[in-house]
Amino acid sequence: MRTITRTLMAAALGASLMAPLPVIAQDNGAQKAELSGFWLTTSWPEMTLKPGENHSISLSLRNQNLPPQRAALEVTGVPEGWEWALKGGGREVTAAIVSPDSTERLTLDITPPKDAETDKSYPIEVRARTSEGTVSLPLLIRLSEVEKVASGLSVEPELPALRGSARSTFSFKIRVKNEGEEDGLFNLAAKVPNGFHVRFKKGYGSEEITSIPINAGSTETVTMEVIPSRSVSAGQYEAGFEISGEGLTGTADLKLDVTGEPQVAIVGPQERLSGEAVAGKETTFTFTLVNTGTAPATDIEMTATQPTGWNVEFEPKEVAQIAPNSTAQVNVKITPSEQAITGDYMVNIRAANNDISQDVQFRVTVKTSTMWGAAGLGIIAIAALVLGGAVMRYGRR
Repeated sequence: MRTITRTLMAAALGASLMAPLPVIAQDNGAQKAELSGFWLTTSWPEMTLKPGENHSISLSLRNQNLPPQRAALEVTGVPEGWEWALKGGGREVTAAIVSPDSTERLTLDITPPKDAETDKSYPIEVRARTSEGTVSLPLLIRLSEVEKVASGLSVEPELPALRGSARSTFSFKIRVKNEGEEDGLFNLAAKVPNGFHVRFKKGYGSEEITSIPINAGSTETVTMEVIPSRSVSAGQYEAGFEISGEGLTGTADLKLDVTGEPQVAIVGPQERLSGEAVAGKETTFTFTLVNTGTAPATDIEMTATQPTGWNVEFEPKEVAQIAPNSTAQVNVKITPSEQAITGDYMVNIRAANNDISQDVQFRVTVKTSTMWGAAGLGIIAIAALVLGGAVMRYGRR
């Protein structure tokens, strides 16, 4: 809000240019006028307010058949001591460009002081100017001690409390009824805890909005989507919905029950996913299960997919529970096939239950047994002796 001592320049809010002469087009032999120009208008140029009462005046900027227009807006005539602000998109603006055949909307929020003189009319003027010219929009505000006829905004959530995990999107359907006697453009706002994000949509649509028009006596549905971050802890949280405009305000209290969820990671021995084993011999590797989630991980079953002829066993086979931010160790006993030759093999290690499924690839480098190596050397030595003896025996002939 600003007092009359400050003049608001809102170049973003377009101005009504002097409309050029109508363009005449032929349509089946008849002449048809096509309007062109730039307008600044409002549906309610005269209104009655009560001292101390805030009111939002909806303004429209229309560009018809002209190139993109940049305009400045000036508000004059606001009495000293009155608070006012010119807004677009829910915030104070100073510039805007209106595309051809488009309409931009803004609001003039104005609040006369509680001690303002009543039974008197106050003329206010909004001027819009561009490089093409300047137009003005006169407004007339009367002050009276009579209470407003409008009774307010009725806000009714379809479900005031929702439950889900940190991966869920909490969608609240909220019915808003304009119980006043004037149509209005109403701004949307929300209050949520840290770590939550909010977006608004109209009804069951997909486009995000920041405000919604509601005719007098009509009802619109607003979808308020609350998205928690993955790091949000399990628990109950409170949120608030607010809609305001035209001097009216409506609120609703909402609740979110975040149940939390487990997140299990598999860490290899010494934080490596590789190891060595001997063909035909059992080797034990100690794996660690880490629950990085916000809920306990229960009834986790360990399984493996290994090469043909290999044997993989777990100790324990099932893990009863891992609390959040806790770990559990599992011994994985791997026995390569006796026929396995030297080389690298992959064993898939999996931890799963009804809610999670996590697996890793563990590389096993297989070495042949030293016994077989010694036997091989013995065979080679015997063969050498036999060959030497043959040479010595038959070499003399």
